[in-house]
Amino acid sequence: MHSQRFYCSPLQTVVDLKARSWILVVVVAAALVGSSLFYSQSFLAPPASGNSVKIDVQIIGGVGPGTTDTYDPDNFTVTQGDNVTLSVLNTDDNTHGLVITQFHVDTGIIPSGNTVIVSFIADKTGTFEFYEPPGYCTGGVGNVCNSVQKMTGNMTVIP
Repeated sequence: MHSQRFYCSPLQTVVDLKARSWILVVVVAAALVGSSLFYSQSFLAPPASGNSVKIDVQIIGGVGPGTTDTYDPDNFTVTQGDNVTLSVLNTDDNTHGLVITQFHVDTGIIPSGNTVIVSFIADKTGTFEFYEPPGYCTGGVGNVCNSVQKMTGNMTVIP
């Protein structure tokens, strides 16, 4: 039997090591990206219920001085992970709006007779107040609100 031995030049050995190093870098990078995607989807993402929930909210205005403006409904419940769509209709003669701070929901100022639609994921549990910020109610006598404001309500998010 005759055995053959192959000898590599030092330059070829360096080239082979560089190629193997690059392959190792690519494999490690792919593993890091894959594990970070798994981690973010498994542990950081809110639980998804898969439900889309639409809540119709009306802003009901009293007629004339001394009356009260309210939200209807002024309380509602959704499930954590729900994709919530609020359809906010302003039926009052003044401008109004609605804010839920914890979910970064802000309709802005809604003119009389208009509807604003906002959507968000209910990714936290608890009871969260929605309200009308100061300055959103205008347009009454003297361009100010002409009624008492009871513009608050609660959204409850259950697990």
